[in-house]
Amino acid sequence: MRNPAYFLGQNKRRRYFEGWYFKCISRDRRHALALIPGMAADKSGSRHAFIQVINAVSGKTWYFQFPISEFEAAQDALDVRIGDCRFSQNGIQLNIQNDVGCLIGDLKFGNTRLFPPGRLGTGIMGPFGLLPFMECYHAIISLHHELSGRIEIDGETLDFNGGTGYIEKDYGRSFPMSYLWLQASHFEDGQTSFVLSRAHIPFVGRSFMGFFAYLDIPGEKSARFATYNFSKLLDWQVDPVEGTCSGLLTGPSGHLRFSARMEGGGRLRAPIDGLMDREIIESITAQVSVEWRDKKSNLVFSGTSSEAGMEISLGS
Repeated sequence: MRNPAYFLGQNKRRRYFEGWYFKCISRDRRHALALIPGMAADKSGSRHAFIQVINAVSGKTWYFQFPISEFEAAQDALDVRIGDCRFSQNGIQLNIQNDVGCLIGDLKFGNTRLFPPGRLGTGIMGPFGLLPFMECYHAIISLHHELSGRIEIDGETLDFNGGTGYIEKDYGRSFPMSYLWLQASHFEDGQTSFVLSRAHIPFVGRSFMGFFAYLDIPGEKSARFATYNFSKLLDWQVDPVEGTCSGLLTGPSGHLRFSARMEGGGRLRAPIDGLMDREIIESITAQVSVEWRDKKSNLVFSGTSSEAGMEISLGS
């Protein structure tokens, strides 16, 4: 048994990356940050650690690079240390002051709603999470948690007291050649969380477009749609120029219709064979709408979330 939230790359020396994604939204929604600590090893064996930051309001991004000797990560807990910074299930401590920028702060997490890792640690990927040859693996860690504390970036103090957060993770060799990712947790009830990803997946000399989606309504119900549970994605529409997508999911959980539109965005680095030289655009102020009906077409949930994460990458 393993937990995909923990560090899994202790024996990886080439063509590998591992990164955790911490999304932080302030209570008044004036501040939206994504912080991504991780490590990467290219095909030559050159390794380094990094902390990426995106400020959704300004669209500015930072890439802080560290020698691999300053990277430590636990294999039995979510606990990542890079330089004088620490990222864990309980919070974040930041202390970077160099030519790239200044990042100082302390955030604490509370009332965390964890995504179940699964009996064999497969998480949201289901049986695909057990296959050793996938180019990219994905894990959802925290569907929703409360924030307290402040972060200072280049002299600007951002107050996250009473805010909400989300944590996920990617690891493997490369990001998919083509993919779409959505994550929303600012619906009207303040608790519901929705995640969807559709990606080009190389598989045993061939490839296919796979997907998963998860809607969690605390105290009520959850819905999972995925390639591996024989769900289908219908009416699929995506426009990378306009930054929009929509579709209908059908499966054991019923029917879920969704639509999304990007708002703003910042440039982030992504891995290709462990080399962090691919550029992607991510928004964390997108708008996402969801309507879920059960198998008898009874309405279970309908809502719209602002401050959603969204990436569309259709490049080769």
